[in-house]
Amino acid sequence: MDNQPLHPATPHALLLDLGKSAGDVQVINNGYWNMALSAGKSYKLTFHLKADAASDEEVSISLIDADNQPVASETFKVTKDNRWHRYDGVLKSSATGNKYRLALTFKNKGSVCLDYVSLFPEEIFMNRPNGMRKDVAETLAALNPAFIRWPGGCIVEGLTFENRIKWKETIGDPVTRPGEYNLWGYRSTYGFGYHEFLQLCEDIHADGMFVCNAGMSCLFRNGDFCSDKELDGLIQEALDAIEYAIGDADIYWGKKRVENGHPAPFPLKYMEIGNENIGSCYAANYKRFYAAIKEKYPQITPICALMFSPYLEEAGPIDIIDPHYYETADWFYHNGDLYDKLPEDYPYKIYVGEYAATGRSSLYSSLAEAAYLTGVERNADKVQLVSYAPLFQNADGHGRNHLIILKNDSVYGRTNYHLLKMFSDNRPDVNLKTQILPAETQPVFQPEGILGIGTCNTVAEFKDFKVTRDGNTVYATNWEDLAAAWTASQGEWAMDNGVLKQSKVEGDSYLWLNGQEFGDCTIELKAQKLEGREGFRIFFGSKGEEQYYMADIGSHTNESVIFGERNAGGNVSLFDYRNPTSVSTGRWYDIRVEIKGNHWKCYLDNQLEYEYTYQPLIRHYAVSGYDKQANEIVVKLVNGENAPWSTRINLDNAKALKSEGTQIVLASANPDDENSFAEPERVAPVETVLKGIKPSFNLVCQPNSCTILRIPCGR
Repeated sequence: MDNQPLHPATPHALLLDLGKSAGDVQVINNGYWNMALSAGKSYKLTFHLKADAASDEEVSISLIDADNQPVASETFKVTKDNRWHRYDGVLKSSATGNKYRLALTFKNKGSVCLDYVSLFPEEIFMNRPNGMRKDVAETLAALNPAFIRWPGGCIVEGLTFENRIKWKETIGDPVTRPGEYNLWGYRSTYGFGYHEFLQLCEDIHADGMFVCNAGMSCLFRNGDFCSDKELDGLIQEALDAIEYAIGDADIYWGKKRVENGHPAPFPLKYMEIGNENIGSCYAANYKRFYAAIKEKYPQITPICALMFSPYLEEAGPIDIIDPHYYETADWFYHNGDLYDKLPEDYPYKIYVGEYAATGRSSLYSSLAEAAYLTGVERNADKVQLVSYAPLFQNADGHGRNHLIILKNDSVYGRTNYHLLKMFSDNRPDVNLKTQILPAETQPVFQPEGILGIGTCNTVAEFKDFKVTRDGNTVYATNWEDLAAAWTASQGEWAMDNGVLKQSKVEGDSYLWLNGQEFGDCTIELKAQKLEGREGFRIFFGSKGEEQYYMADIGSHTNESVIFGERNAGGNVSLFDYRNPTSVSTGRWYDIRVEIKGNHWKCYLDNQLEYEYTYQPLIRHYAVSGYDKQANEIVVKLVNGENAPWSTRINLDNAKALKSEGTQIVLASANPDDENSFAEPERVAPVETVLKGIKPSFNLVCQPNSCTILRIPCGR
């Protein structure tokens, strides 16, 4: 029924022509994968009904089990004037379980319209109206986060520009919130909206970070964008969001906040302008947002959604940029020193807005994230903020590799949740210089294998392929030997007049030079991008499609030249930080890749774009700092190896150490272990007394472990 709706924002209601039924009519709501109830607990019910004069005077509402037996019931007197009325009540459960449903039972008389049915536990976090489930919010609050980012990533941009989140539609009476089908494949009600986000920040003593749309939809979906005139409205929308959060009570949006029950300002501190946006259009839009925010609200810190991007110079001024990392576990292990290599004079501060080790959830991948965090913490002067994403996952619904997993009756934190909490609970005030000295000299790595070329999501042409060693040409082709000397494992490859074309626009493509294996060598060729999202790939040291190294030119949506590795764990991007180089369409590039042992260089048009020194992984990581209030040295050690790490802690410059401190260890003998609903703390930190502290003492870190030492200092 879409005439005479309950509210214009929600134009559809359920129309029940009850008189056409031979018996009672029951409307059943399963909730989200059924409802969890506890015996003796009460649940607040709200529903809206419009009944005609012929309908019955009562409606019965029950919570029913899988056999349709009620465990709580209440009868409501119905007003039969063919107008909308709100009904409120409380249902008290007589049973405990997680397979219950809500049933509304009507007699077979007349007709009714039903809309906005809500059932909430009486016990919710901080007793906030329309608030969060208590156990879920408490699990989040236990992380002691310094800030919360909302509404998140690609959902900010939307499937299309019109599909974006509009924060003004997420505040006030939930009945007035239209909700939206989102780009992750389900409907968001926005029952948890902008106001609830700000209230949650306040309740758990965190700063707020609001992410506004920058005038563009998701690059990976539709990629449309607004006009200049529409952008003015979006900028005002962002300013209004700030006004709602921190504005005075006598101005429009500040007054709206007061009307919604919060007279004092909220703790909004950051405004991120867009999410994962690229290009000159974004750079121009960002400049306008930045100027408007800084002029009116200089106390708010704007964040630029660009990563290490070629468009940064166009977008200035910039305070903070936001690189995201969804990479394999081995990438995170490789990049524990990522920001050590970022130049000290790099002009922008870093906010790692989203990071997660992809692939199978396990302690191995969680320790990889912890290894990466040691480098983030060590470079706190460069990396100002970091936040894991995605944060929540409904086990019955969407997503994987989240931090906190929930279902209707319980919640648990994965192993990475406990590791992140260990880092959060043991944050020092200042860093101390930390160095891991290797136990022995490692052999220099030398890649050996076949060569190849390819693309990712790109149509391209190649010519003048040549391999040299010690200045001598050992192979060259104009592709006349394509059929005899090369093998394509993916892609659509064809040669025409000395030019080789790969025509498949989506997915990976591979072309391998048969037979010959190369170690040190120089690979030269010309390549031209015709269409697509990325660029070219030059493979070396390959044992086949599942094991190789590569120069990845136009990587990460055409924003970088890096090296990469493919192994049993998946693709690993090898870079210290992404250099801002992209590949233009419709022009030939002279490419040269030099392989000398473990040191690799990639040139475009005789310009060195990237070089990388590859070292086989020894998964040992450390960072240390000083907690001023506790007067303690804090040492964090990550052992990603499936063997003990015997080391010696040297604190040569520390004075008056006490002999006993605290040791916190998260470990398991099996790197594939992970927590679950059945065993929510299968892998969790254990705290013990650390004895025998001296300026230098031995320590054995367990296999697959993170160890935190808190070492008291004398006064």
